[in-house]
Amino acid sequence: MQSNYHYLLKNPQLSDTGYIIAIANLKDKHDRSTPSHYHWKILKCRMIIFSNSSILACPDKTDEKQVHIVFNKVGDDYDKLNSLFFKFSLTQAGAIRSTTPEIFQMCFNYTFTAKMAPIWNTLGYNYLINNRDFLTTSGIQEGVQFHISSDDYSTSIDLKPVNINLMKAEISPGEFVRVLPSLNKAIVEECSKTLPEEGSFKSYKDIRRHWKNIHGYRLPEEVSSYYMVRFWRGDPLTYPNICVTRHFPIITPMPKLKEEMVLSRFINCLKSKMPSFLGIPLAIQTNESKQQTKAVKSDVSQLQSQDCPISLCTPTQYPRPTV
Repeated sequence: MQSNYHYLLKNPQLSDTGYIIAIANLKDKHDRSTPSHYHWKILKCRMIIFSNSSILACPDKTDEKQVHIVFNKVGDDYDKLNSLFFKFSLTQAGAIRSTTPEIFQMCFNYTFTAKMAPIWNTLGYNYLINNRDFLTTSGIQEGVQFHISSDDYSTSIDLKPVNINLMKAEISPGEFVRVLPSLNKAIVEECSKTLPEEGSFKSYKDIRRHWKNIHGYRLPEEVSSYYMVRFWRGDPLTYPNICVTRHFPIITPMPKLKEEMVLSRFINCLKSKMPSFLGIPLAIQTNESKQQTKAVKSDVSQLQSQDCPISLCTPTQYPRPTV
């Protein structure tokens, strides 16, 4: 049986943290890598995250303007946030709120995955793949399945090392596909060797910036083709061929010795990318659980037979703007 590994991170008490909702100014001139208001809001959220290593933040899943932010009320983080709000054209909506475990978990999850990229890249809603160049790598690659939960005093990360095979292949119009990073299902309407003129992006350079700024992915300097894909709502969207797969990735276990190597790389990267949060040093306790008392949800067959939940970073659930 493959093992699950449980890591416990100490939080500040939630009563010592504050939660605010920030509103993005959509009248700003958007960066060319963010063709919609929703993308522009995500970029602002990520700029906040990488400008202040202490705070946790997350874009709202549905609202095109809102960003959720958790900060430590002890110290000057709130003053620093106000300076960043002015710099990035954000405003605070309402008063400082109490932080719930659910809000904390949501903001920690997003901040954690944003900072781990591009060494560990988001795939679906609960996988990270350990390869900066995973989009152009064939065959089996190493990664982890993860689950994060928080309470008033700590955050736990449950990990299961896995092998991931993205199964890249040429796809024809009319086929159903999975798009990265969300792994949501879509149908291919058109395939083109050149960037479609009617799309949201005017150059491949803008596309590369989009995937880096919004998803943390590092696309290669060029791609061979593009797919116009349609989801259950909205206009067709343009995807580089390497960001589309025919099926849900094949997820398989790995040998015990290899598990330990993957976990060591993961923890070392976490310590490097997130040495502290909310003003306290990262402190990790380890407890391997073979009884799976807090097991990662691992029913891969079920995942393969149904659509994944909406990713916080996926643009595919929103109508394409007119540009």
